[in-house]
Amino acid sequence: MTGGDGEVALVDKRNPQETVKLEPWLATVFMLADGQHKVSELISYLREHYGSAPPQNLDDTVISVIERLVESGTLKLKESAYELPYHLARPIEELDLVEAKRFLEEDGYYQLPS
Repeated sequence: MTGGDGEVALVDKRNPQETVKLEPWLATVFMLADGQHKVSELISYLREHYGSAPPQNLDDTVISVIERLVESGTLKLKESAYELPYHLARPIEELDLVEAKRFLEEDGYYQLPS
């Protein structure tokens, strides 16, 4: 992921020059998906962010966004807290790309060409 220019974009780990910008709702949910919180906690956090006037359909919107991210393979839901691996826990600008590739290979995220 990259957060340059105030936008959130997903980076193709096979080709770090390729990025896909996320819509604002997708970006917000993706950036808050830290592996440590439940979906209900994410919704509560966003509800608090809006103060006394959260959008009426906030819960449904967040759940829909999560479903879209899961269906695309961008996000995985876990039953319990999960520490994000090195290559997913930071923007690409902060990664040592050699180290990130090593983690990608170790966790089976995908097979990198030699």
